Amino acid sequence: MKKLLEIKNLDVGFLSANAYVQVLNQVSMDIYENEVLAVVGETGCGKSVTGSTVLHLLPENAIVQGEIYYEGQEILGLTEEEFRKFRGREIAAIPQSPSTSLDPMMEVGEQVAECVTGGRRRKKAERKNIQSRVWDIFSRLRLPGERKICHAYPCQLSGGMNQRVLISMGVIMEPRLLIVDEPTKAVDWILRKEVVRVLRQMKDDLKCSMMLITHDFGAASQIADRIAVMYCGQIVETGKADEILNHPRHPYTKGLIQALPSRGFHVMEGFMPSFSELPEGCRFAPRCPQCLERCRHQIPEIYRDETGRQVRCLLFEESKGAYRSPCLEEAVFHA
Repeated sequence: MKKLLEIKNLDVGFLSANAYVQVLNQVSMDIYENEVLAVVGETGCGKSVTGSTVLHLLPENAIVQGEIYYEGQEILGLTEEEFRKFRGREIAAIPQSPSTSLDPMMEVGEQVAECVTGGRRRKKAERKNIQSRVWDIFSRLRLPGERKICHAYPCQLSGGMNQRVLISMGVIMEPRLLIVDEPTKAVDWILRKEVVRVLRQMKDDLKCSMMLITHDFGAASQIADRIAVMYCGQIVETGKADEILNHPRHPYTKGLIQALPSRGFHVMEGFMPSFSELPEGCRFAPRCPQCLERCRHQIPEIYRDETGRQVRCLLFEESKGAYRSPCLEEAVFHA
């Protein structure tokens, strides 16, 4: 498959009045055509910062280093004016909360249409064409009475309907890459199932690539082709979704999966450290049940095998580009 997006050695930090705080550290990942990559990790680990960096939506106090390529073109260094031809048309976003992302004083159909018009007045023929596109996308996302619902306000719609309106805003320009930020966060079980169903439908019908940013391993398992696990601003494991879920290799990945209700709800001890108070060696060492003494002082590298599986962990040693047995008991890592 052809690479659509390539992120190389991305570092992102923020300047405050008193200090510089680095959030992302050497983040690298690829997204291929017609692929869904789920970026999974605890709240505050840097997932959304990664998506915002791709979209050029970081605040002015952000300092960014690294490279981001879209179809082979470096886009991180583009000016805001140069990047506008990508945002919305080639790369679009679906924000995480309808309650904060939708204008309560504007009809939902008009909000979706504005993604095409940019708020500018159009001729009558163009307006009719845009209106037809809104009806079409509402119909494809199974919003009932799509023509009537265009004139509804967000407060008149259910949470699931508003979520699909947000999705409509992201896909109406038919982007090739969609960045979906925490679509199942703070929703009930019924709405979560509906959101997952709609995203799976989008994956099948629209054939666009996705970066799915989520803390929800269950949702990722139903949508994603591959999963990248992030901890404290670093990618700690990447692989095919079924391999990550059934044969996790990093202790943090295993801890996340064991915390799932379907896997016994065994919650990890401890908390993710503050970005301003990071440990000296491996960032997961203070919480790791298999921590070695050198883990507390040595920063682990990414180890890769011939299948593309990647793990950032000192319990593995690189040997001819493939994995060897762990330094500790091999049974520890069996799913």
